[in-house]
Amino acid sequence: MALCTPRTVTRPLTVAALLASIALTVSACSTTGSAAGSFDSTDTFTAVYLGSYSTPPDPDINYDGPGLNIIENTYEGLVAYRDGADTAEIVPELATKWSVSDDGLTYDFTLRPDVTFHDGTPFTAEAVVDSFERRTAVDGGPAYMVADVASVEPDGDHRVAVHLKAKNTAFLDYLASPFGVKMISPTVLDEHGGKDHAQEYLTTHDAGTGPYELSEVDTGSSYGMRAYDDYWGDAPAIPDVTYRIAENASSVQLELERGEVDAVLNVTSKTAYQRMSETEGLAASTFPNFTTQTLFVNPASKAFPTVDDRHRLFSAINTESVIDASMGDLEEPTSELFPAGMTDASISEQGVTHDPSALAAMADSGTTEGRTIRVGYAGSSGDGKAFADELVAEFGDVGLTAESVSYASGSAYTMTDDLEAAPDLFVMSVFPDAGHVDAWARILYTPKGGLDLFGAEVPGLTDALDDAVASGDDDAYAAIAAAVNDSGYWLSTGSLNSTTVVRDDVRGVDDAQNVLEYNVLHFAALDRD
Repeated sequence: MALCTPRTVTRPLTVAALLASIALTVSACSTTGSAAGSFDSTDTFTAVYLGSYSTPPDPDINYDGPGLNIIENTYEGLVAYRDGADTAEIVPELATKWSVSDDGLTYDFTLRPDVTFHDGTPFTAEAVVDSFERRTAVDGGPAYMVADVASVEPDGDHRVAVHLKAKNTAFLDYLASPFGVKMISPTVLDEHGGKDHAQEYLTTHDAGTGPYELSEVDTGSSYGMRAYDDYWGDAPAIPDVTYRIAENASSVQLELERGEVDAVLNVTSKTAYQRMSETEGLAASTFPNFTTQTLFVNPASKAFPTVDDRHRLFSAINTESVIDASMGDLEEPTSELFPAGMTDASISEQGVTHDPSALAAMADSGTTEGRTIRVGYAGSSGDGKAFADELVAEFGDVGLTAESVSYASGSAYTMTDDLEAAPDLFVMSVFPDAGHVDAWARILYTPKGGLDLFGAEVPGLTDALDDAVASGDDDAYAAIAAAVNDSGYWLSTGSLNSTTVVRDDVRGVDDAQNVLEYNVLHFAALDRD
């Protein structure tokens, strides 16, 4: 059972602030009021995300990282992961506490009172029922998170029970996920539901309970958010936010230097990040994240046809030097198969030791002779291109012929249609849907998972994952990691950090981030000196 603790982690307090916080602790679960700061009622905070985004900001449709900068500021779920922390700790959000039945099939939630949706509708247990039903009915990418839900039963206005079909130790993590079930106004669903469960309406409006409400939409380009006057928690210091999507880092930096932009997110270029971090008036920072860069090996590759060939490839790659050259401080090398920090490191150690002689041995092997090793990456991924280019350079140093190949983002997911034409290797950075191993391993290492790019298969792995998610046993996940490592089809190379560059008078940046959300800011945690 979780007790009422705030989602946001605060920095160490001064003695005076500590005394003040003690006085406020009694009412910490239902505080309201204005946060101190130097923003005035006409201030607009402008944040720019470097990349592209076109998905509707509908929590049951959106399955893209950039959209979380809208959804995580306008919607809330029953539980969430703690902000400002480098571990995936589940804390209350719209539920103040919960309990799990002995058989693991029923989750009882006590709901936060005095919460309203942005249209003024009270948040009650019936809204929880409606929100779960919509997630299933819309059947978008995140719908699998509630596939094990048998029923949702209200008990008065402020209690609700969720019954599962089978025990699932990842269930709370799926609820806490940034892609988890968000609470949606039943009034909006009733008035705008139509035949699409309000999907068209929620393309340009929101129906959440979060600290901000969607005020303006220019799809794929710009989104306005305004602080919600009747928010149940502390009122944001920032009254208005403009969230823009752009691709030209240089022009955005100029806007940042001129004070026309307050924050830039998703700076994945080592050079651009270094340039911004050295610019007077700007403050650049990184934050740990579960996003993990992964090297996928094509089972049909003629260059790496056997397990021994694949293991030799992994030991030949000097991961530390490749990451240092390609990403610098933006990525940390990892020795773990699962995202670093998700489990105890001993559970998912890959056991790969760099062998400087392995690369030359690979060049002398018959499997690579006369072949061009093709290393693919998503064209929209700056970190993928940087890593692929450096890896190709390493191969070239020992006389191997190799090339890096850009793929349109969508085509990366259709490579199984013709594995013979697909590249030998593919570099992709993946962030898990939730802070549970099942949310990572099932997606990447099983052919039906969606991110098993080459359709590689480890016999018996799906059944092993089913058993593990029911038991939650660490030994079961250690065995799963060992089986994946033994196959040689996947190598986790590094943990990518979220990157944020702000005007140097902006504070609260670390507290506004989350280890499960890559390059996302919770604007209500920000203030200005």
